[in-house]
This record gives sequence, C-alpha cells and structure tokens, in this order.
Amino acid sequence: MIKSNCHTHTTYCDGNNTVREMIEAAIEKGFVTLGFSGHAPMDFFNDWAMTDEKLSSYIDELKALKTEYKDKIDVLCGIELDADHSVDNLSVFDYTIGSMHQFRRGDKDFPIDLSAESLENTVNTEFKGDWIEMCKAYFARLSDFICKVKPDVVGHFDLVTKYNLNNCYFDETNDEYRKAALEAVDKIIACGGNPIFEVNTGAMYRVGKTSPYPAPFIMEHLEKNDVRITITSDSHCTDSLDFAFAEAEDYCRSFGFTQKCILTSSGVKEIDL
Repeated sequence: MIKSNCHTHTTYCDGNNTVREMIEAAIEKGFVTLGFSGHAPMDFFNDWAMTDEKLSSYIDELKALKTEYKDKIDVLCGIELDADHSVDNLSVFDYTIGSMHQFRRGDKDFPIDLSAESLENTVNTEFKGDWIEMCKAYFARLSDFICKVKPDVVGHFDLVTKYNLNNCYFDETNDEYRKAALEAVDKIIACGGNPIFEVNTGAMYRVGKTSPYPAPFIMEHLEKNDVRITITSDSHCTDSLDFAFAEAEDYCRSFGFTQKCILTSSGVKEIDL
C-alpha cells in the first residue's frame, strides 16, 4: 500500500499533536506524502479552528518543515475550508479541502459534529425534530459552498451520519434523504472543478462508525460518474494517521474503483488500488 493522507490536523487547530510529531509518525508508518489541513479561521468565535495569528505561524512552520524533511517525506500545506471561513488568499496553500461542520441559521451557528447531544438539540430546536429536513438543509448548503469555492477535495461528504450509528436518529435508506445526498453530488459534478471526494475513516476511529464516509449508495453514484477519490484518515493524532486504510481500500474496490488519488508537491497522482 502506498500511504498518503491529505486530511491532517495538529495543535494549530483541534489536533492533539504538533506538525513535527505528525510528520515523524508518518515517516515511521511509511508514508510517502503527508498533507496538513488545518481548520481555516472562521468569521465567528470558536475553539476548534485556527486564528489568523495561528494560520500565519502554521504556514511558516510548514514551509520550513517541507524543506527539512524533503528527503524523507513529501509534506504539503493545505487548509480545510468551511462555509463561514474568513481566509482571503488561498494561493499560498498546496490544496484546499471543502467541508461543512456547522449550520448557520439566522445569526447563529450550530455544530454538526461536536457531539450527538448538540446535534440532536439543533434538530429539535431548528428543524422541529425532523432529521431528514436537517439533512436536506445540510446537503443543500454544502453543495452551494463546494460550487462556490471549488476546493480540490470534498471533505466527509455525509458528515450528518457521524452519530447516526445503527440508524438511531434517522433511516439512511429513506428516499428523501438519499435523493438530497445524490442531488448534492450531481450539483457538485455539474458545477465543474473536478473535485476529489475523500473516503474518510475519521469517524471509524473516533466514534466507532463501521465504514468510511461516504455511504455505499453515494460511493456507487461516485463510481458511476467517474468521480475521483482519495483515502484519508482525517487524523487528529499520530495513532490514527493510517487508521483502517486497508479496510478503506477494500471498501473502494467493492464499488468498482480501481484507482485512488494522492496529493503531492508536484500535483495529483492517480495510483492503482
């Protein structure tokens, strides 16, 4: 297996380890490339994204460590953008990931993946307890955002399922839910940019999800439409850098994918699974 990850967090945002610690661990695990994707500063106060000051330090440190480790591993400086990010100059980054971690309803923000309890409260207060309506709103806003910024990678596409273990909150076979998800995929495809969808094992590590994002019906749709994929761990610590990568490759192959993308300093490379 050629190991590569473009979705990596550190102590600059909500990760547990420093940039150097993550690089050293990746080298130890045999990675050929490691891309960092700190959460972009947001236009509202929070404790999980970088501040403008931290962003500047993040860019400077990665620039230095790229050079220091260039003979051992290919290090990339990326960023994970949210719909409410406040970054003006994206040209300084090697790549971008587009994700959505919160709803904005009026002048308030409501987290999607902070905890099961907070999401349940959001559904009850903002969507009158209707989980499918929440999912529709999520996919509509996510697809609008992706089409606006055209990131290189689409992050954890169906994040709304993070806490829905065993369909405890809503039925993921629901026709309206699946229609909303696939319409969002089709909109993203139609608006151009040719983004890569990540097959993300992060929730498998953190909450015990049994398979990566996206769900099987979405994977089938992506393969049918020749959408490119990359395998990521959405890692927040050294232990999870390559978590369930073998399972993720098998997962991709089960839907007919024969290649995955890896991001490198010289561009995107497609390699056999």
